[in-house]
Amino acid sequence: MPPQILQKTQLDGLTPQFSKSEEKINTILFGTALTLLLLILGVKFPNIVEKINNEVTAVQIRLLPETPLSRLPVIVEVDEKSLVEYGQWPWPRYQVAQLLEAIQRAGALSVAIDAVFVERDRTSPLEIQRVAERDFGQFFSLKGIDKALWDYDYALGETLKSGPFILSYFFSNDKPYQKSCQPKSAGGAWFSAGGEKQSLHVPAPQNVFCNIEVLQLAAKYSGFINSKVDADGLYRESPLIIEYNGQLYPSLALQAYLSAKKIDHFLVSAKESGLTLQAGKIQIPLDHAGNLLVRFPKSEQTFEKISASDVLSNKIGTSRLKDKIVIVGFSATGLHEVRPTPYAPQFLGVEVHASIIDNLSRHNFLHRPDYANGLELFLATMLGLVLFITLASAGPITLTIVHCLIIFLLFAGSQSLLALSGMVVSPALPVIMALVTFLSLSLIKYAQESLHTKRMNLMVARTQEGIIQSFSSMSEFRDPETGAHIRRTQHYVKVLATHLQQHPKFQTELTDDIIELFFKAAPLHDIGKVGIRDNILLKPGYLESDEFEIMKSHPQIGADIVDAVAAQSGWNPFMRIAQEICLSHHEKWDGSGYPKGLVGEEIPLSARLMMLADVYDALISKRVYKPAYSHNKAKSIILEGKNKHFDPLVVDAFLATENQFLEIALQFLDSDDQRQTLLSEV
Repeated sequence: MPPQILQKTQLDGLTPQFSKSEEKINTILFGTALTLLLLILGVKFPNIVEKINNEVTAVQIRLLPETPLSRLPVIVEVDEKSLVEYGQWPWPRYQVAQLLEAIQRAGALSVAIDAVFVERDRTSPLEIQRVAERDFGQFFSLKGIDKALWDYDYALGETLKSGPFILSYFFSNDKPYQKSCQPKSAGGAWFSAGGEKQSLHVPAPQNVFCNIEVLQLAAKYSGFINSKVDADGLYRESPLIIEYNGQLYPSLALQAYLSAKKIDHFLVSAKESGLTLQAGKIQIPLDHAGNLLVRFPKSEQTFEKISASDVLSNKIGTSRLKDKIVIVGFSATGLHEVRPTPYAPQFLGVEVHASIIDNLSRHNFLHRPDYANGLELFLATMLGLVLFITLASAGPITLTIVHCLIIFLLFAGSQSLLALSGMVVSPALPVIMALVTFLSLSLIKYAQESLHTKRMNLMVARTQEGIIQSFSSMSEFRDPETGAHIRRTQHYVKVLATHLQQHPKFQTELTDDIIELFFKAAPLHDIGKVGIRDNILLKPGYLESDEFEIMKSHPQIGADIVDAVAAQSGWNPFMRIAQEICLSHHEKWDGSGYPKGLVGEEIPLSARLMMLADVYDALISKRVYKPAYSHNKAKSIILEGKNKHFDPLVVDAFLATENQFLEIALQFLDSDDQRQTLLSEV
């Protein structure tokens, strides 16, 4: 029977389905689709994008070098000490007036009052007289009381008229419960090259809650105390201007700064990046809604704070408030307003005003352009497309180096922009895109290489099988009488090994992979016969003793052939098993076999299986020196060899699988005559 050669058509189906150029195109198409999908998700879920940007920006701001705070803002706080010494809040308005007068005497440039007085002072003698008459019908005279002390609100109003004091008020869209007022503040106007108004999205509330009339009219200036909180509950921005009844109004902090600098007006103009507020010589960048991105102090930095009780009792030096912008506010428990920021969870509302004044006085602004979101999405999208296109065929080292470099440049560029100009352009989306492209390209290349490796391994495995079949059939080619001996013994070995796999003794050794190697290596068992002379190998009869000695050398010849091949290609489990089978398949359990006379389990398991498979097939096959035997006769001879020729456990496995042996023999017959012999009862 001629050797079986692996045909070209068997390999055609194993060649890669895609060329390198096709794989590159597929990678680019996948990358383009993925990039566009991420772009759509970024547009569809802006809140998630904003949250990511906010977190990254907070980290970047923390990384900025620490700079000293301005000494211009000073906080005079109504703290626990003040409440203990001067009573609970609200204090009588004359007491508030005394506090403001003390601050004024200390030389403050401007004094911002972070409180709105929306009702009359009920402790005023005049108010007490009015309530007594209204509620109890009782009237008492105020004679004997200095007329200046009859009305504490009037007293406070007189103080407000005399100094650089700024009252607070609050814009709202709620229905007012008092007569509407027109706040007094520095004049604000829109400015553009064409002279037309260019409002973008500055809030325009419907109503305003002011102080009582006597106070509101007395103060020279006032500013709103509205705030802006983000969706996550943190304060990052604060409105500096709000439009009301067609006029622009400044916040309390902005008005305090303007008053201190004696600036009585400001201009607002619109740019592509947002709004610009011109106040004197400084330009303040705002977003389209008039908000300032506040540069808050770091956690270890604090503004100067003075207890209101120390001011009232003249316990402070004259220099501590001189030429300062003073913010009067609350820090006492139950009175203070907490505005958590990304850098401090317990940041006081009065400290927000101080932070804004600090930014204004140092011209130290943060600014996130209105086009930043679109720019970041654009950069991320373009980066994704460029990376997928240029790196579609790059190797893993190039991928890693390029992506690490890009991520570094994105962070370094964004951080430099922030440090040098205060412009906040987050690298988060481009960096995420770079990471996505890196992971995607890595996974794609891993999948491609795995597919290539799998196909090549399959090619090698099938080629190996073909070579094994061809190589092992060389002996069959020289000895045509052996017929389908190789294929039958190969399957016998697999049947025995599969059965023994269930035996506790062999569960660890006989894995599915090892059984497969047994199956593939079995055809090589008689490869050594290629080294036996034809006059001995093909002799039509029994061999003489010297001839038999030569024939007994074929196991060693086969082992040497495998050893020579392994020396070139490298040893592996297949080569080891093939050598074991070649060398030891003629050994016997009792040590009477050849070539080494191994005993019992000294014989490798692969060879113990092969020896029974080889003998059984020799018994049922016709040879020049014997006729073919039936399956039953072959079985009886094998049983006689138990514990002598064969491993008893292997014989037991043969008895348990003898029907499978018979099926294999009938499937791979040497001739039609062999079928009748096999099934014979004899």
